[in-house]
Amino acid sequence: MRSPLSSPLLESFLVLARELNFSRAADLLHITQPALTKRIQNLEALLGQPLLIRQYGALELTEPGRILQRYGAALEHQEHELLQSLVGGSRSGPLAGFFRFVTYSSALRSVVLPALAHLMRDHPKVMCQLFKAEVEVLHDMLIDGKVDFCISLSECERAGIENVPLGVERDVLIESSRHTNRETCYIDHDPRDNFTEKFFLSQTGSTVPRMERSYFDDIYGLIDAVGEGLGRAVVPVHLLDPSMPVRVVPGFRPYEVPVFLHYHRQPYYTRLHQAVIDTLTTHSESLMTVNRVGLDLATAVADDALVGAKRRRRQRAPQV
Repeated sequence: MRSPLSSPLLESFLVLARELNFSRAADLLHITQPALTKRIQNLEALLGQPLLIRQYGALELTEPGRILQRYGAALEHQEHELLQSLVGGSRSGPLAGFFRFVTYSSALRSVVLPALAHLMRDHPKVMCQLFKAEVEVLHDMLIDGKVDFCISLSECERAGIENVPLGVERDVLIESSRHTNRETCYIDHDPRDNFTEKFFLSQTGSTVPRMERSYFDDIYGLIDAVGEGLGRAVVPVHLLDPSMPVRVVPGFRPYEVPVFLHYHRQPYYTRLHQAVIDTLTTHSESLMTVNRVGLDLATAVADDALVGAKRRRRQRAPQV
């Protein structure tokens, strides 16, 4: 029996949901734009509800559209895994497939890439697309189906999203150890970034000091700017290295922020999906560490930058 969700209808919707542009989607599908519009209309008529809306001049998925997009993506992953199993003759062989991952700047190079490198070296047919984005849009990218996984600094309150605690990121205030510092200038990513204010408000009895502001979008460039004496900045301590011409400003406690891995809750996870989850939860603790040689962190850091959730669970567990 043929499924009501025929392949042309679902494929057309998935391409349009990814591109959010009728002209580009029609070109990728090698059909005319009116033909694509007709397919989407037929699919919406079949389901009895709209899948896309035009909002502020751009296309957006409705909630049923997001659900269908996740269904289609899961179906593609499962089909790929099934074909690999049939061709290879085993479900325990090498992994293959593609996934998309987004996180904030200080975690992409220091945590996500090294952790996933373990997986991808062991399974050469696994491919990925890694994104860096601002903290405030990470959850939306996952909810909108633009990525399969994300790591953020807060729980996602949207129903159907898993929140897996990875640990705690510890942030400290740094200044140049080589140049005279502009002590009233603080460097953040952009004018919307209020991380420096949160750092000062987290200190007992502290208020936000008078600030002059500079901005540097890249976290490593931001640390370089501090090293050149352009101002102070609040950064994750696990990014600091003895070779960097920076030092921790004494007298402040580290600002601790929980770190979470997020993905859509599903009744079935492909082997690749589960392998990504296992890899991040296994390797994140050992990767978020700091080399303390040459750095005076005695007043700022009581432990490594990311205190793994598993370590805390072991400490709480009753001794047998």
